[in-house]
Amino acid sequence: MFPLLVLAAADSIVMDGEFNDWKDVTSTICVDTFDAAVGGPDLGVTKWTADGDTLHLWLELCAKDGPMLNLQAMDYRLLLLMDTDGRPQSGSNCHGLPGTEAILSMPGPDRKDPNKPGMGSALLKPDGKTYQAAWVADGTQPAWAAGITTAPATSGRSFEFSVGRRSGFLSGKSATLKWVVLDAAGGVIDETPSSTITLPKFAPAKPTMAPSSDFEREVDVDFRLVNWNVEWGNLLDEREPAGRLLAALAPDAILLQEMMTDQDEDQIVAMLEEAMPLTGGWKVQVGKAGGRIRCAVAIRGDRVASVPGLSAVATNRSAAAAIRTDSGPVILIATHLKCCGRDGSKEDIKRITEAEELRDAIAKKLKRSNRVILAGDLNLVGSQIPLQRLEESGLTTIDMRQPDGATTATWDNESSSFLPGRLDYVLHSRQLTPTMAVVFDTQDVDPSWLPNSLRREASDHLPLVVDFKVNR
Repeated sequence: MFPLLVLAAADSIVMDGEFNDWKDVTSTICVDTFDAAVGGPDLGVTKWTADGDTLHLWLELCAKDGPMLNLQAMDYRLLLLMDTDGRPQSGSNCHGLPGTEAILSMPGPDRKDPNKPGMGSALLKPDGKTYQAAWVADGTQPAWAAGITTAPATSGRSFEFSVGRRSGFLSGKSATLKWVVLDAAGGVIDETPSSTITLPKFAPAKPTMAPSSDFEREVDVDFRLVNWNVEWGNLLDEREPAGRLLAALAPDAILLQEMMTDQDEDQIVAMLEEAMPLTGGWKVQVGKAGGRIRCAVAIRGDRVASVPGLSAVATNRSAAAAIRTDSGPVILIATHLKCCGRDGSKEDIKRITEAEELRDAIAKKLKRSNRVILAGDLNLVGSQIPLQRLEESGLTTIDMRQPDGATTATWDNESSSFLPGRLDYVLHSRQLTPTMAVVFDTQDVDPSWLPNSLRREASDHLPLVVDFKVNR
């Protein structure tokens, strides 16, 4: 992957699924020295670190045996048992952990049969009911309210977890933790010993508020690109907040996913010209439909380049156009791979096939043009193979964080059982250099510039913003 480009340097654990920042963490807990039953997941070692606001965990499975885990959709359930106040007498005895007050279940239990794995995640009480606290707002999932995130969103043998500390929830001087893996019928496959950790003083972190100046483009930037999944056509249905956000970012090109099939080029152009009026207007190229949705590429009218044969690049549910630069045209491809599923599912196989079609089309095009950007919602919730296939075309993935530098998540929804995760990506050919790249979250910017709530008024995906220089 391309070296990380961020607006704020992170001096703690970054939820990116890469684990490089865990190399210097030496505190281990819940070490499982016993092999699990043959064929099941085998828990290994857990590392931990914490500050006044967050508990971070890194879990590694034993590499030699057993399947990988796909945390939010699999035939097992991974449970993190938590005695959140470190007092055995205050909770319940759950799977051998006295004092259990909360359980993180991944995936959550099936709605019809709570002994079976369902989808997403759930923060539960020991009796299996939904966890409740004063800091869990109506309509909000407790796991989301607790600031719980995991990475990566794909299958693997190592995962990192971020658990927010809240009043009465990991806010004391200690906590005791234990991992348990259940099979599809609710039976225990593997478990770790419990471990008690000493927590630093509880001190909720003050939010990071980046000024608008942090997002100003440098003078040598050739163009700014924004990629955005606009959630079921909300570019038009929520045109005021969507337009305000795009106008603040001032892109030269916009790659869109989840435009509805009944939303045509003229409607998109009208919205963009209302939000960002330009002398040359905007030009829009929509892609082939995939069910009810499709992609689109919008470019400033004075920057549109003519490149023959782009329709051949826009395979499946993609769209392609080209932006003009002083060094020649740059091909822009917006894509949206198949949603949902898990590692090995029919949805995952479909994503792999779609990625291979794009890879082959890009590879052919690169013979004539060596400047290509592909961006979109890759829906990587199963295997990592689709991304690997796209990179085989010669493209490099940009590693991007939110403005606070803490996470690479590009999607979240407080009412969903699925935890925040990275679904959206930007890849580029080597003849292009990103000079600034950020997952733009208004919750992390100065509210005198943009209201913090703007992040969710138009979409549950966050815009990806990248400034590019063309290598001459």
